[in-house]
Amino acid sequence: MKTLIIGTFLACFGLTFSVSASPDTSCAFDLNENLTLTTQLHKALPGGIWSSDAPVGQEIVLQFYDSGTADWFTYNTNGLCAYKGYSWSVIPVNENEVRLELSARDNSRHLTFEVEIACHSITLTDRAEGLSLALKYESTGTDVQHHNKEQILAGKWENTTYPFDLRSIEGAYLKYSFHNNGRFDRLLGCAGRNIKESGEWWLAKDGQHLVMRLDNGETTIAEIKYLELDEMVLHHVLSCEDRNFATGDKDFFFNRQ
Repeated sequence: MKTLIIGTFLACFGLTFSVSASPDTSCAFDLNENLTLTTQLHKALPGGIWSSDAPVGQEIVLQFYDSGTADWFTYNTNGLCAYKGYSWSVIPVNENEVRLELSARDNSRHLTFEVEIACHSITLTDRAEGLSLALKYESTGTDVQHHNKEQILAGKWENTTYPFDLRSIEGAYLKYSFHNNGRFDRLLGCAGRNIKESGEWWLAKDGQHLVMRLDNGETTIAEIKYLELDEMVLHHVLSCEDRNFATGDKDFFFNRQ
């Protein structure tokens, strides 16, 4: 899938369900257990990937995290076309219902969803926005697999091919340093210009996308096309304040330093 760079969803009341001696463990939501809707959402939302076909033919993929953050990816026929980071929370309305709230990290959007759940899906409706999402659950790799991939990503990486679109830059370079504390540094430039930027990084729940959010709020989504101990290929758009060091959507080949 192609990638895109852009400057850049829980309370103790809710609907309860009847008790069963043998819960249906194949469901994303444990409908046979005596759990409140709030508890159901706390447990299930971070447990996988939630995808839906949007009304205009796009696919929306939501990935929730226990930390209270969420990734919203939008795909069209050409691949990834938009990304926005959110914080999420569940707000009780009464004993039988809750609201799922999503607030964009850049404060550009706030969504308040009514919630309906089924065994392997969830329907979110924001009446004010006229938005309804029927999301299906997809399982992810194990926590161990995800952690191992993060451990491989952590370290210093240097681009091994010419990184920029402008071909006349002497001494052109691009480097990433991914730290275990969730921070990263991006170094790029040439013999006469050196640019260093820093921010936060994390591996998306699908294990296939690397999210890099600079301290200025700009976010890069990179598809991980190849990753081994000493080699990596990232597919993304390189954005920079100096347009000489910006690129279109392309593959970047790296070796570990």
